[in-house]
Amino acid sequence: MHVSTQSAAKGDIAATVDRGEDGPSLGRLALLVGGDAAALLLFAAIGRANHGESLDPASVLSVAWPFLVGWFGSAALLGGFGKEAQGGRTGPAAITAAKCWALGTTVGVALRSLSRGYFPDKAFVIVSFAVTAVFLIGWRSALAAATPEQLK
Repeated sequence: MHVSTQSAAKGDIAATVDRGEDGPSLGRLALLVGGDAAALLLFAAIGRANHGESLDPASVLSVAWPFLVGWFGSAALLGGFGKEAQGGRTGPAAITAAKCWALGTTVGVALRSLSRGYFPDKAFVIVSFAVTAVFLIGWRSALAAATPEQLK
């Protein structure tokens, strides 16, 4: 943080505070977290619906939780909520999302395998990677394109 003062008129002093670029605002962080969670819950709900399975919240969460853990863990490690994800620059936002997606989806498939006691079918793995890529990288890229570089 930087504080500067200057004299505006005789006897008056104006002070400004530059807070720097410490990270996203709480509003932006909430938007990123909410959008990411919505994308992964939508992925799980669509998958269950395509198989004629229940869409009750507990059932959808039972599919989504490994991917949520993988995504949020990888995003925390790889800067998924940092400056590059904040908006304004679509390319860097997409690259950051792609890094988090690659690790997060891999972790998600691994956690799902461990929790169920078997490795999922090849088709499930392919669809999981494809759909989560479109949803996560796509929504993060659209957000970056639609918003200024930094929201204050």
